[in-house]
Amino acid sequence: MEAWFKTDPTLPASIIRLHFHDCAVRGCDASILLNHAGSERTAFASKTLRGFNVINDIKAEADTRCPKTVSCADILTAAARDATVLLGGPFWEVSFGRKDGRISIAKEADMVPQGHENVTSLIDFFQSRGLNELDLVVLSGSHTIGRSSCYSILQRLAKPDFSSLDRNHWRSLIRQCRWSSNLVNLDVTTPTAFDTAYYTNLQMKKGLLSTDQALYSDPRTAPFVNAMMSQPFLFTSQFLVSMVKLGNTQVLSGPNQGEIRLNCNNLNP
Repeated sequence: MEAWFKTDPTLPASIIRLHFHDCAVRGCDASILLNHAGSERTAFASKTLRGFNVINDIKAEADTRCPKTVSCADILTAAARDATVLLGGPFWEVSFGRKDGRISIAKEADMVPQGHENVTSLIDFFQSRGLNELDLVVLSGSHTIGRSSCYSILQRLAKPDFSSLDRNHWRSLIRQCRWSSNLVNLDVTTPTAFDTAYYTNLQMKKGLLSTDQALYSDPRTAPFVNAMMSQPFLFTSQFLVSMVKLGNTQVLSGPNQGEIRLNCNNLNP
Protein backbone atom coordinates (compact mmCIF):
# COMPACT_ATOMS: atom_id res chain seq x y z
CA MET A 1 0.00 0.00 0.00
CA GLU A 2 2.81 2.39 0.83
CA ALA A 3 4.47 1.84 -2.55
CA TRP A 4 1.21 2.46 -4.39
CA PHE A 5 0.54 5.53 -2.22
CA LYS A 6 3.86 7.03 -3.31
CA THR A 7 2.91 6.40 -6.93
CA ASP A 8 -0.61 7.85 -6.61
CA PRO A 9 -1.60 9.65 -3.36
CA THR A 10 -5.30 9.47 -4.35
CA LEU A 11 -5.41 5.66 -4.24
CA PRO A 12 -5.86 5.14 -0.46
CA ALA A 13 -9.22 6.94 -0.51
CA SER A 14 -10.25 4.76 -3.45
CA ILE A 15 -9.29 1.59 -1.56
CA ILE A 16 -11.46 2.59 1.42
CA ARG A 17 -14.36 3.21 -0.97
CA LEU A 18 -13.76 -0.09 -2.75
CA HIS A 19 -13.89 -1.90 0.61
CA PHE A 20 -17.20 -0.22 1.48
CA HIS A 21 -18.75 -1.10 -1.88
CA ASP A 22 -17.67 -4.71 -1.34
CA CYS A 23 -19.01 -5.07 2.20
CA ALA A 24 -22.22 -3.13 1.49
CA VAL A 25 -23.55 -5.65 -1.03
CA ARG A 26 -23.04 -9.29 0.02
CA GLY A 27 -20.80 -8.65 2.99
CA CYS A 28 -17.00 -8.52 2.84
CA ASP A 29 -16.49 -11.34 0.37
CA ALA A 30 -14.49 -9.65 -2.44
CA SER A 31 -17.49 -10.02 -4.78
CA ILE A 32 -16.80 -6.48 -6.03
CA LEU A 33 -13.47 -7.69 -7.45
CA LEU A 34 -14.96 -10.34 -9.76
CA ASN A 35 -14.66 -9.17 -13.34
CA HIS A 36 -17.19 -11.00 -15.49
CA ALA A 37 -20.31 -10.05 -17.42
CA GLY A 38 -23.05 -8.94 -15.04
CA SER A 39 -20.82 -8.77 -11.94
CA GLU A 40 -20.94 -5.99 -9.31
CA ARG A 41 -17.85 -4.51 -10.88
CA THR A 42 -19.75 -3.89 -14.13
CA ALA A 43 -22.64 -2.05 -12.42
CA PHE A 44 -23.29 1.64 -13.00
CA ALA A 45 -22.68 2.30 -9.29
CA SER A 46 -19.21 0.75 -9.64
CA LYS A 47 -18.20 2.79 -12.68
CA THR A 48 -15.84 5.12 -10.77
CA LEU A 49 -14.36 2.51 -8.43
CA ARG A 50 -10.56 2.26 -8.52
CA GLY A 51 -7.77 0.31 -6.89
CA PHE A 52 -8.31 -3.15 -8.38
CA ASN A 53 -4.67 -3.33 -9.50
CA VAL A 54 -3.55 -2.57 -5.94
CA ILE A 55 -5.41 -5.59 -4.60
CA ASN A 56 -4.11 -7.78 -7.44
CA ASP A 57 -0.56 -6.67 -6.64
CA ILE A 58 -0.92 -7.49 -2.95
CA LYS A 59 -2.50 -10.85 -3.76
CA ALA A 60 0.40 -11.76 -6.05
CA GLU A 61 2.90 -10.85 -3.33
CA ALA A 62 0.99 -12.79 -0.66
CA ASP A 63 0.78 -15.89 -2.86
CA THR A 64 4.53 -15.96 -3.42
CA ARG A 65 4.93 -16.47 0.33
CA CYS A 66 1.71 -18.26 1.30
CA PRO A 67 0.13 -19.87 -1.79
CA LYS A 68 -3.65 -20.46 -1.74
CA THR A 69 -3.86 -19.16 1.82
CA VAL A 70 -4.84 -15.47 1.85
CA SER A 71 -8.28 -14.55 0.53
CA CYS A 72 -8.94 -11.48 -1.59
CA ALA A 73 -11.59 -10.44 0.96
CA ASP A 74 -8.98 -10.38 3.74
CA ILE A 75 -6.57 -8.47 1.53
CA LEU A 76 -9.14 -5.79 0.69
CA THR A 77 -10.11 -5.39 4.35
CA ALA A 78 -6.51 -5.05 5.50
CA ALA A 79 -5.69 -2.73 2.61
CA ALA A 80 -8.54 -0.40 3.66
CA ARG A 81 -7.04 -0.26 7.16
CA ASP A 82 -3.54 0.46 5.82
CA ALA A 83 -4.96 3.09 3.46
CA THR A 84 -6.54 4.83 6.43
CA VAL A 85 -3.25 4.83 8.32
CA LEU A 86 -1.37 6.21 5.31
CA LEU A 87 -3.82 9.11 5.20
CA GLY A 88 -3.19 9.92 8.86
CA GLY A 89 -6.11 7.99 10.31
CA PRO A 90 -6.22 5.40 13.10
CA PHE A 91 -4.81 1.87 13.11
CA TRP A 92 -6.89 -1.14 14.13
CA GLU A 93 -6.36 -4.87 14.27
CA VAL A 94 -7.96 -6.73 11.36
CA SER A 95 -9.25 -10.22 12.04
CA PHE A 96 -8.64 -12.70 9.21
CA GLY A 97 -10.33 -15.81 7.93
CA ARG A 98 -12.79 -14.37 5.39
CA LYS A 99 -13.55 -16.46 2.33
CA ASP A 100 -14.15 -15.08 -1.15
CA GLY A 101 -17.71 -15.24 -2.44
CA ARG A 102 -18.73 -16.96 -5.65
CA ILE A 103 -21.71 -14.71 -6.46
CA SER A 104 -21.54 -11.17 -7.87
CA ILE A 105 -24.61 -9.48 -9.39
CA ALA A 106 -24.58 -6.00 -10.95
CA LYS A 107 -28.10 -4.99 -9.94
CA GLU A 108 -27.23 -5.61 -6.27
CA ALA A 109 -24.28 -3.20 -6.51
CA ASP A 110 -26.62 -0.49 -7.80
CA MET A 111 -28.38 -0.53 -4.40
CA VAL A 112 -25.30 1.04 -2.75
CA PRO A 113 -26.04 4.71 -1.85
CA GLN A 114 -25.16 7.06 -4.70
CA GLY A 115 -25.22 10.41 -2.90
CA HIS A 116 -28.83 11.50 -3.40
CA GLU A 117 -30.81 9.29 -1.00
CA ASN A 118 -32.67 10.63 2.03
CA VAL A 119 -31.48 9.91 5.56
CA THR A 120 -34.24 7.37 6.23
CA SER A 121 -33.15 5.19 3.31
CA LEU A 122 -29.50 5.53 4.39
CA ILE A 123 -30.35 4.44 7.93
CA ASP A 124 -32.40 1.51 6.61
CA PHE A 125 -29.56 0.47 4.29
CA PHE A 126 -27.02 0.53 7.10
CA GLN A 127 -29.29 -1.20 9.63
CA SER A 128 -29.93 -4.06 7.21
CA ARG A 129 -26.19 -4.65 7.33
CA GLY A 130 -25.88 -4.52 11.11
CA LEU A 131 -24.75 -0.89 11.25
CA ASN A 132 -26.50 1.93 13.12
CA GLU A 133 -26.93 5.71 12.82
CA LEU A 134 -23.60 6.36 14.54
CA ASP A 135 -21.82 4.06 12.08
CA LEU A 136 -23.53 5.90 9.22
CA VAL A 137 -22.25 9.29 10.38
CA VAL A 138 -18.77 8.04 11.25
CA LEU A 139 -18.20 6.03 8.06
CA SER A 140 -19.50 8.99 6.04
CA GLY A 141 -16.62 10.85 7.67
CA SER A 142 -14.30 8.96 5.32
CA HIS A 143 -15.38 11.67 2.88
CA THR A 144 -12.83 13.85 4.64
CA ILE A 145 -10.55 12.56 1.88
CA GLY A 146 -11.10 11.53 -1.71
CA ARG A 147 -13.07 12.89 -4.64
CA SER A 148 -16.40 12.41 -6.35
CA SER A 149 -17.49 12.88 -9.93
CA CYS A 150 -19.52 15.94 -10.83
CA TYR A 151 -22.15 13.56 -12.18
CA SER A 152 -23.09 12.72 -8.58
CA ILE A 153 -24.09 16.33 -7.83
CA LEU A 154 -25.53 17.54 -11.16
CA GLN A 155 -29.09 17.63 -9.84
CA ARG A 156 -28.01 19.46 -6.71
CA LEU A 157 -26.21 22.08 -8.80
CA ALA A 158 -29.05 22.48 -11.30
CA LYS A 159 -31.71 23.00 -8.61
CA PRO A 160 -29.78 24.42 -5.64
CA ASP A 161 -31.41 24.57 -2.23
CA PHE A 162 -29.55 27.39 -0.55
CA SER A 163 -31.02 26.49 2.81
CA SER A 164 -28.61 23.55 2.77
CA LEU A 165 -26.00 24.69 0.24
CA ASP A 166 -23.67 27.64 0.69
CA ARG A 167 -24.12 30.00 -2.26
CA ASN A 168 -20.40 30.66 -2.75
CA HIS A 169 -19.65 26.96 -2.54
CA TRP A 170 -22.32 26.36 -5.19
CA ARG A 171 -20.67 28.92 -7.49
CA SER A 172 -17.31 27.23 -6.98
CA LEU A 173 -18.75 23.81 -7.81
CA ILE A 174 -20.44 25.19 -10.93
CA ARG A 175 -17.03 26.37 -12.14
CA GLN A 176 -15.40 23.02 -11.38
CA CYS A 177 -18.18 20.95 -12.93
CA ARG A 178 -18.19 22.09 -16.54
CA TRP A 179 -18.15 18.39 -17.44
CA SER A 180 -19.99 15.66 -15.55
CA SER A 181 -16.85 13.52 -15.64
CA ASN A 182 -14.80 16.13 -13.76
CA LEU A 183 -13.73 15.27 -10.21
CA VAL A 184 -14.23 17.47 -7.15
CA ASN A 185 -12.95 17.09 -3.59
CA LEU A 186 -15.39 15.65 -1.08
CA ASP A 187 -13.80 17.86 1.59
CA VAL A 188 -13.46 21.42 0.31
CA THR A 189 -11.27 22.50 3.26
CA THR A 190 -8.55 19.88 3.78
CA PRO A 191 -9.07 17.31 0.99
CA THR A 192 -5.92 15.29 1.64
CA ALA A 193 -6.02 15.19 5.46
CA PHE A 194 -7.84 12.62 7.57
CA ASP A 195 -9.50 15.04 9.99
CA THR A 196 -12.90 16.34 11.13
CA ALA A 197 -13.15 19.17 8.56
CA TYR A 198 -15.80 17.09 6.77
CA TYR A 199 -18.16 17.66 9.70
CA THR A 200 -17.31 21.35 9.99
CA ASN A 201 -18.09 21.70 6.29
CA LEU A 202 -21.57 20.30 6.91
CA GLN A 203 -22.21 22.97 9.53
CA MET A 204 -21.15 25.58 6.96
CA LYS A 205 -23.45 24.05 4.28
CA LYS A 206 -20.43 22.95 2.26
CA GLY A 207 -21.04 19.21 2.11
CA LEU A 208 -20.54 17.96 -1.42
CA LEU A 209 -23.13 15.18 -1.69
CA SER A 210 -26.71 15.81 -0.66
CA THR A 211 -26.48 12.66 1.48
CA ASP A 212 -23.58 14.22 3.37
CA GLN A 213 -25.38 17.51 3.98
CA ALA A 214 -28.59 15.75 5.01
CA LEU A 215 -26.78 14.15 7.97
CA TYR A 216 -26.50 17.61 9.55
CA SER A 217 -30.16 18.55 9.09
CA ASP A 218 -31.78 15.31 10.26
CA PRO A 219 -32.41 15.14 14.03
CA ARG A 220 -31.44 11.46 14.11
CA THR A 221 -27.92 12.06 12.82
CA ALA A 222 -27.18 15.74 13.54
CA PRO A 223 -26.11 15.13 17.18
CA PHE A 224 -23.46 12.67 15.97
CA VAL A 225 -22.22 15.19 13.40
CA ASN A 226 -21.87 17.83 16.12
CA ALA A 227 -20.07 15.38 18.41
CA MET A 228 -17.54 14.39 15.75
CA MET A 229 -16.99 18.02 14.78
CA SER A 230 -16.24 19.15 18.32
CA GLN A 231 -14.24 16.10 19.45
CA PRO A 232 -11.65 14.95 16.88
CA PHE A 233 -10.47 12.10 19.12
CA LEU A 234 -14.03 10.78 19.27
CA PHE A 235 -14.10 10.61 15.48
CA THR A 236 -10.83 8.71 15.08
CA SER A 237 -11.60 6.30 17.94
CA GLN A 238 -15.12 5.61 16.67
CA PHE A 239 -13.98 5.36 13.06
CA LEU A 240 -11.88 2.30 13.81
CA VAL A 241 -14.78 0.74 15.74
CA SER A 242 -17.18 1.29 12.83
CA MET A 243 -14.63 0.04 10.29
CA VAL A 244 -14.18 -3.17 12.30
CA LYS A 245 -17.97 -3.63 12.26
CA LEU A 246 -18.06 -2.96 8.53
CA GLY A 247 -15.19 -5.39 7.88
CA ASN A 248 -17.02 -8.15 9.74
CA THR A 249 -20.32 -7.72 7.88
CA GLN A 250 -21.80 -11.03 6.67
CA VAL A 251 -18.38 -12.63 6.20
CA LEU A 252 -18.02 -16.11 4.77
CA SER A 253 -15.83 -18.20 7.05
CA GLY A 254 -17.35 -21.67 7.35
CA PRO A 255 -15.68 -24.76 5.83
CA ASN A 256 -18.35 -25.00 3.12
CA GLN A 257 -18.60 -21.28 2.45
CA GLY A 258 -16.85 -19.47 -0.38
CA GLU A 259 -13.32 -20.13 -1.55
CA ILE A 260 -9.83 -18.63 -1.51
CA ARG A 261 -9.46 -17.30 -5.02
CA LEU A 262 -6.31 -17.93 -6.99
CA ASN A 263 -6.99 -14.69 -8.86
CA CYS A 264 -9.07 -11.92 -7.31
CA ASN A 265 -10.73 -11.11 -10.64
CA ASN A 266 -11.98 -14.62 -11.37
CA LEU A 267 -13.65 -17.59 -9.71
CA ASN A 268 -11.48 -20.64 -9.21
CA PRO A 269 -11.73 -23.15 -12.08
